[in-house]
Amino acid sequence: MSVDMAWLEENIIKRTLSDSDRLALACIQERTFASGEKIIVEGQQGGTLGIMRSGRAKVEDNNRYEGRVTLVEIEPGTLFGELAFLSDRRRTADVTALEDCVVYTLTKDAFTLLMKDHHELAYSLFNAILERQTSVIMSQRITLAPFLRELNSKAKKLPLFVKLVPVIFILIYFTSLIFVSLRDLKY
Repeated sequence: MSVDMAWLEENIIKRTLSDSDRLALACIQERTFASGEKIIVEGQQGGTLGIMRSGRAKVEDNNRYEGRVTLVEIEPGTLFGELAFLSDRRRTADVTALEDCVVYTLTKDAFTLLMKDHHELAYSLFNAILERQTSVIMSQRITLAPFLRELNSKAKKLPLFVKLVPVIFILIYFTSLIFVSLRDLKY
Protein backbone atom coordinates (compact mmCIF):
# COMPACT_ATOMS: atom_id res chain seq x y z
CA MET A 1 0.00 0.00 0.00
CA SER A 2 1.07 3.57 -0.50
CA VAL A 3 0.24 6.79 1.28
CA ASP A 4 -3.18 8.11 0.25
CA MET A 5 -2.36 11.68 -0.78
CA ALA A 6 -6.03 12.61 -1.33
CA TRP A 7 -6.80 11.54 2.27
CA LEU A 8 -3.82 13.55 3.61
CA GLU A 9 -4.92 16.54 1.56
CA GLU A 10 -8.48 16.42 2.91
CA ASN A 11 -7.87 15.39 6.54
CA ILE A 12 -4.46 16.70 7.55
CA ILE A 13 -3.07 19.29 5.12
CA LYS A 14 -6.53 20.81 4.47
CA ARG A 15 -5.58 22.37 1.17
CA THR A 16 -5.04 21.23 -2.41
CA LEU A 17 -1.63 19.68 -2.94
CA SER A 18 0.47 20.57 -5.95
CA ASP A 19 2.42 17.90 -7.83
CA SER A 20 5.55 19.24 -6.14
CA ASP A 21 3.88 18.85 -2.72
CA ARG A 22 2.87 15.28 -3.51
CA LEU A 23 6.46 14.43 -4.45
CA ALA A 24 7.76 16.09 -1.28
CA LEU A 25 5.33 14.03 0.82
CA ALA A 26 6.91 10.83 -0.46
CA CYS A 27 8.94 11.09 2.76
CA ILE A 28 5.85 9.94 4.69
CA GLN A 29 5.97 6.23 5.40
CA GLU A 30 3.07 3.85 5.95
CA ARG A 31 3.19 1.26 8.71
CA THR A 32 0.63 -1.30 9.77
CA PHE A 33 0.04 -2.55 13.30
CA ALA A 34 -2.02 -5.52 14.44
CA SER A 35 -4.54 -5.22 17.24
CA GLY A 36 -2.69 -5.27 20.57
CA GLU A 37 0.65 -4.27 19.03
CA LYS A 38 2.61 -1.33 20.49
CA ILE A 39 2.84 1.60 18.09
CA ILE A 40 4.90 3.69 20.52
CA VAL A 41 6.69 2.45 23.63
CA GLU A 42 7.15 4.80 26.57
CA GLY A 43 10.80 5.82 26.89
CA GLN A 44 11.74 5.28 23.26
CA GLN A 45 13.37 8.16 21.41
CA GLY A 46 11.02 10.67 19.76
CA GLY A 47 11.47 12.40 16.44
CA THR A 48 8.63 10.73 14.54
CA LEU A 49 5.11 12.07 14.10
CA GLY A 50 2.27 9.58 13.82
CA ILE A 51 -0.89 10.13 11.76
CA MET A 52 -3.64 7.56 12.31
CA ARG A 53 -4.95 6.67 8.85
CA SER A 54 -7.27 3.85 9.92
CA GLY A 55 -8.00 1.90 13.05
CA ARG A 56 -7.98 2.98 16.68
CA ALA A 57 -5.34 3.01 19.39
CA LYS A 58 -5.12 3.95 23.05
CA VAL A 59 -2.57 6.12 24.81
CA GLU A 60 -1.63 4.72 28.22
CA ASP A 61 0.56 5.96 31.02
CA ASN A 62 1.61 4.70 34.43
CA ASN A 63 0.05 6.83 37.14
CA ARG A 64 1.71 6.33 40.51
CA TYR A 65 -1.66 6.51 42.28
CA GLU A 66 -3.92 4.64 39.87
CA GLY A 67 -1.51 2.34 38.02
CA ARG A 68 -2.04 1.94 34.28
CA VAL A 69 -4.36 4.67 32.95
CA THR A 70 -5.79 5.18 29.47
CA LEU A 71 -5.38 8.87 28.68
CA VAL A 72 -7.10 9.04 25.31
CA GLU A 73 -8.11 7.01 22.27
CA ILE A 74 -6.67 7.86 18.87
CA GLU A 75 -9.00 7.67 15.89
CA PRO A 76 -8.44 8.11 12.15
CA GLY A 77 -7.24 11.60 11.26
CA THR A 78 -5.54 12.13 14.62
CA LEU A 79 -1.91 13.14 14.91
CA PHE A 80 -0.01 11.66 17.84
CA GLY A 81 3.47 11.75 19.31
CA GLU A 82 3.73 15.40 18.30
CA LEU A 83 5.51 16.63 21.43
CA ALA A 84 8.31 14.07 21.19
CA PHE A 85 8.41 14.72 17.44
CA LEU A 86 9.05 18.43 17.92
CA SER A 87 11.37 18.16 20.90
CA ASP A 88 13.28 14.93 20.13
CA ARG A 89 12.62 13.87 23.73
CA ARG A 90 11.74 10.37 24.80
CA ARG A 91 8.15 9.16 24.53
CA THR A 92 6.09 9.76 27.67
CA ALA A 93 3.38 7.15 27.10
CA ASP A 94 2.60 3.90 25.30
CA VAL A 95 0.36 3.84 22.24
CA THR A 96 -1.25 0.43 21.63
CA ALA A 97 -3.43 -0.57 18.68
CA LEU A 98 -7.00 -1.41 19.73
CA GLU A 99 -7.65 -2.82 16.27
CA ASP A 100 -5.60 -3.24 13.12
CA CYS A 101 -4.15 0.19 12.29
CA VAL A 102 -2.53 1.94 9.37
CA VAL A 103 -0.26 4.74 10.58
CA TYR A 104 1.54 7.31 8.46
CA THR A 105 4.85 8.46 9.94
CA LEU A 106 6.96 11.52 9.31
CA THR A 107 10.46 11.88 10.73
CA LYS A 108 11.75 15.16 12.08
CA ASP A 109 14.60 15.07 9.53
CA ALA A 110 12.08 14.81 6.69
CA PHE A 111 10.01 17.60 8.23
CA THR A 112 13.13 19.79 8.44
CA LEU A 113 13.68 19.28 4.70
CA LEU A 114 10.05 20.18 4.05
CA MET A 115 10.53 23.40 6.02
CA LYS A 116 13.58 24.20 3.93
CA ASP A 117 12.18 23.41 0.48
CA HIS A 118 8.36 23.43 0.83
CA HIS A 119 7.44 26.20 3.25
CA GLU A 120 3.69 26.17 2.68
CA LEU A 121 3.49 22.40 3.04
CA ALA A 122 5.54 22.45 6.26
CA TYR A 123 3.33 25.26 7.55
CA SER A 124 0.21 23.18 6.84
CA LEU A 125 1.66 20.21 8.74
CA PHE A 126 2.74 22.44 11.62
CA ASN A 127 -0.75 23.95 11.69
CA ALA A 128 -2.21 20.42 12.00
CA ILE A 129 0.09 19.82 14.98
CA LEU A 130 -1.05 23.09 16.57
CA GLU A 131 -4.71 22.16 16.03
CA ARG A 132 -4.05 18.84 17.75
CA GLN A 133 -2.41 20.50 20.73
CA THR A 134 -5.19 23.08 20.95
CA SER A 135 -7.80 20.32 21.09
CA VAL A 136 -5.83 18.52 23.81
CA ILE A 137 -5.56 21.72 25.88
CA MET A 138 -9.25 22.52 25.44
CA SER A 139 -10.34 19.02 26.46
CA GLN A 140 -8.13 19.17 29.55
CA ARG A 141 -9.47 22.61 30.38
CA ILE A 142 -13.01 21.27 30.31
CA THR A 143 -12.01 18.25 32.42
CA LEU A 144 -9.74 20.03 34.89
CA ALA A 145 -11.68 23.25 35.54
CA PRO A 146 -14.46 21.61 37.67
CA PHE A 147 -11.85 19.54 39.52
CA LEU A 148 -9.76 22.64 40.32
CA ARG A 149 -12.83 24.59 41.48
CA GLU A 150 -13.76 21.72 43.79
CA LEU A 151 -10.19 21.52 45.11
CA ASN A 152 -10.18 25.28 45.77
CA SER A 153 -13.52 24.99 47.57
CA LYS A 154 -12.16 22.20 49.79
CA ALA A 155 -8.98 24.18 50.51
CA LYS A 156 -11.08 27.11 51.75
CA LYS A 157 -12.80 24.80 54.25
CA LEU A 158 -9.53 23.61 55.84
CA PRO A 159 -8.99 24.63 59.48
CA LEU A 160 -6.65 27.58 59.99
CA PHE A 161 -4.00 25.53 61.79
CA VAL A 162 -3.70 23.20 58.76
CA LYS A 163 -3.13 26.21 56.52
CA LEU A 164 -0.49 27.55 58.91
CA VAL A 165 1.49 24.30 59.29
CA PRO A 166 3.64 24.90 56.15
CA VAL A 167 4.40 28.47 57.28
CA ILE A 168 5.35 27.27 60.78
CA PHE A 169 7.53 24.55 59.31
CA ILE A 170 9.37 27.08 57.12
CA LEU A 171 9.89 29.41 60.11
CA ILE A 172 11.29 26.56 62.21
CA TYR A 173 13.54 25.47 59.35
CA PHE A 174 15.02 28.94 58.82
CA THR A 175 15.35 29.55 62.57
CA SER A 176 17.30 26.31 62.93
CA LEU A 177 19.50 27.28 59.96
CA ILE A 178 20.29 30.62 61.55
CA PHE A 179 20.92 28.98 64.94
CA VAL A 180 23.31 26.40 63.41
CA SER A 181 25.09 29.11 61.38
CA LEU A 182 25.54 31.33 64.45
CA ARG A 183 26.76 28.38 66.52
CA ASP A 184 29.33 27.50 63.82
CA LEU A 185 30.57 31.11 63.84
CA LYS A 186 31.44 30.87 67.56
CA TYR A 187 33.90 28.05 66.90
